[in-house]
Amino acid sequence: MLYSISVFLRGGIVFLTELIISWCLAKFLDHHKNKLILAISIIPSLLLFVIAKYENFIPLSTLFNPSTMRLILPIGISFFTLKIISCHVELYRGNIQAPSLWDYILYVSLFTQILSGPIMRVNDFIPQLSSTKFDGEQARSGAFMIIMGLFKKLLIANMAMPYVDKVHENISGVPALALWTAAFLYAIELYADFSGYSDISNGIMKILGIDVPANFNAPYFSSGFRDFWSRWHISLSSWLRDYVYIPLGGNRCSELRRFVNVMITFIVSGLWHGTGINFLLWGIAHGLFVYLSPKVKFLRNQLVTFMLVMFLWIPFRAVNLASTCNYFIRMFRDFNISFASINSSIRLFVLNSTSINYALALFTGILALILHDLAMKHDKDYGFAFTFIFVSLTVLFGRLGASAFIYAGF
Repeated sequence: MLYSISVFLRGGIVFLTELIISWCLAKFLDHHKNKLILAISIIPSLLLFVIAKYENFIPLSTLFNPSTMRLILPIGISFFTLKIISCHVELYRGNIQAPSLWDYILYVSLFTQILSGPIMRVNDFIPQLSSTKFDGEQARSGAFMIIMGLFKKLLIANMAMPYVDKVHENISGVPALALWTAAFLYAIELYADFSGYSDISNGIMKILGIDVPANFNAPYFSSGFRDFWSRWHISLSSWLRDYVYIPLGGNRCSELRRFVNVMITFIVSGLWHGTGINFLLWGIAHGLFVYLSPKVKFLRNQLVTFMLVMFLWIPFRAVNLASTCNYFIRMFRDFNISFASINSSIRLFVLNSTSINYALALFTGILALILHDLAMKHDKDYGFAFTFIFVSLTVLFGRLGASAFIYAGF
């Protein structure tokens, strides 16, 4: 217990020190707007981020003991690093003035967003601080978002997780049908887990009187990859667009250069998520499909988009490239629908209940989520009905304490 407190305090000290240094540099940048000062102002944050992400890929042991550094690096470093960079770039562009130290610390370390975002912009957040007030309708909306987030996490994500984990732990030993089932369930688990966190975070902020832009908008009903990235992890997508893609030249260049800009942007996205070759390939594949989907009508079909996104979550979840290749090979080479295959695949659902009951509860929750996202996509409001469904299913079948939020690992 004392050890955990010590680690937490050391990480907090590093975090506070970084905030104060980056704020001082932001104040200096506000008075001396040039690219060199901008680069210098974000170096401390980028350095900590690189240490946290790439300790196994660069010779950091010549500078310090990496295992010791892991104990003092603050949580949420990937998300607050992007916030700091965003703030400093907007200062350089003259779109905002340097905030006070208190506002800056509050913005970067906002407690609801520290683990998994969303990545709120400074010019969306700080102006609201002076006008926050309790609003009954906004609080009701925030409460529904919290209920929806808990439903997604406790019922869907936590119930899908054991099945997905069992399959990835024994890729060679389960039926190919189970591999297909796990691929589908991981796509649902990741969405329910991450969007569930965003819903809870945004719901809390709404109750506190601060409006936060949505981070998801029915992404699995997208028509093409460009549409998908306008609906999935919207705060990261817009960050990459504004601070990577557009500065590279965006669409205002030749076709070849635009292709290069798209690929660089998604390679950055892949490397932000993780350091393995799987994440690099995941980023490259998404970049290719984003570039091709406006040009190839087949890639704008909703079902095709979902299937391709689902396949690309496999390297995102697999432990390494060998596991990814084995997974894909067995999915297609060994696929068959027989009684033995179906029976073995269903039995993987066992967890403190019968297989059939567990699977039915999970897929009922998934169906409710699909109906909610369809209603959201078509701007339909069935808040009371969904509240009743979400609360009932979560209370009856939700799993507490099954896992941390997935994106807290990024």
